[in-house]
Amino acid sequence: MKSIIQASAVIKSPRGVFLTLVLTSLLSCVFGLIENNPTGAMPSPYSTQLSQLQANDLPKAIANKILRDASKNSGVPRRELEITQVTSKTFGNPCEFNFGEICTKEYNPVEGWEVVVRVRQDSWTYHADKSRKQILLDPKVITLHTLPKAITDAILSDASSRSGVEIADLKITQTTPKTFGNLCKFNFGEVCTQQSDPVEGWEVIVNVKEQSWTYHVKKSDSQIVLDPKVNATEKI
Repeated sequence: MKSIIQASAVIKSPRGVFLTLVLTSLLSCVFGLIENNPTGAMPSPYSTQLSQLQANDLPKAIANKILRDASKNSGVPRRELEITQVTSKTFGNPCEFNFGEICTKEYNPVEGWEVVVRVRQDSWTYHADKSRKQILLDPKVITLHTLPKAITDAILSDASSRSGVEIADLKITQTTPKTFGNLCKFNFGEVCTQQSDPVEGWEVIVNVKEQSWTYHVKKSDSQIVLDPKVNATEKI
């Protein structure tokens, strides 16, 4: 009985009232945090870092532009494409941004992203700049889907006619989008001028039994040219 009276006295004293108020405030804070967090867990110390990471994500407009381009070039419906990797990157200069293989050491940075898109069984790499003006597909992308069916049929028909091998027994093993420096290079010229008159197209490899035949295809008019080094006059 004595202890109850003493406790009551402490609470009624000015110091007791102060302690009671402090405890009440602390409990209110704790319950407030729990109410604001449906899981009942305390806020994560990584929430700020997560927000910063989200802020560095690829903008939706650029992601959509990349997916549209991949769909257009591959013929694969956009809903079947997936961006699997996004890396913020500072490219040393525009040459590096443009997938140049031989670039100067000039430092003229381009801020942007390296983006990997899954196109069925292939991975396509894009570069995108933060100004949102450019998206570029790696010209080394190898996929059969970049080649229109009409061109595929024309190449296989030509290879079959030259070799005597049935179309069903032929196989396109590699298709590479390519920019030929000029018409001479497009036509497999061995001695060409340095004139720059670019021809957009593809380099296509066809497996003809034990041989690999190389074709060049012009994108503008679907012209196809077989490498003259191929011994296509003999029936295989």
